[in-house]
Amino acid sequence: MDGPLPILFHLHGGGGTGKGTAKLTYGRFNDIADREGFIVVYPDAIAKNWNDGRTEHLKPENIGVDDVGFIEAIVERLKSQYQIDPDRIFTTGMSNGGFMSTRLLCDRAELFRGGAILTASISEGYFSQCAPSQPVGVLVMNGTADPIVPYTGGEIRLFGKNRGSILSHEDFVAFWKEKNGCLEELQGEHIPNTKPWDGTQVEIRNFRNCHPRGSLKVYEIQGGGHTWPGGRQYLGRRLIGNTSREINACDVIWDFFSSLN
Repeated sequence: MDGPLPILFHLHGGGGTGKGTAKLTYGRFNDIADREGFIVVYPDAIAKNWNDGRTEHLKPENIGVDDVGFIEAIVERLKSQYQIDPDRIFTTGMSNGGFMSTRLLCDRAELFRGGAILTASISEGYFSQCAPSQPVGVLVMNGTADPIVPYTGGEIRLFGKNRGSILSHEDFVAFWKEKNGCLEELQGEHIPNTKPWDGTQVEIRNFRNCHPRGSLKVYEIQGGGHTWPGGRQYLGRRLIGNTSREINACDVIWDFFSSLN
């Protein structure tokens, strides 16, 4: 590949692995990376959990782990091995990986040009600590019927245990609208419902007159669950809800990142 290479981190969910995350998307990011010319990284967290700003979900071996520093170290290692474009480093993930991507944007906005947050927002406890050093491109994609990470915010409960309290989807969007200096939201756009059997519809919200570095785009998956649109239905619908087939999240995410100046 010619020229400096972008990097995309795809962070796994809680209890997952990098390998499993690649399988979740049917390897779609790998295909896009081969075509577009970037490096996709699937790191593994200690004990399969990222230290994403919540405390309730952590195992003893996760407490005090500097996962932000870990991701930074991977970037530095890649820079020592390849010609990397420092202005095109991105992060994405769902669930625990989405919360961790939020933390990376909060703590290292100067390192990441953009992030895509799926089935996640930010914890109430960490919210006050999130102070990005500069605006950053953000894509948010949440399902309105997520049975694990509540769309309306509040406490995450999994297997009867509290996994932390979080901001609602709407409050999370408002947070990034303010941080990115977006002055106007355009009328919502509905994607044609070509696969009604999947139980979902997709609405896109676009924002403009943002800071030059502060793009914001929102996908609301009506009827969508704790799932990756276009990915595997990795558990039954009664447990995780519907997986939308109206869009492929990998394609949407890379199109968004590619649009960032």
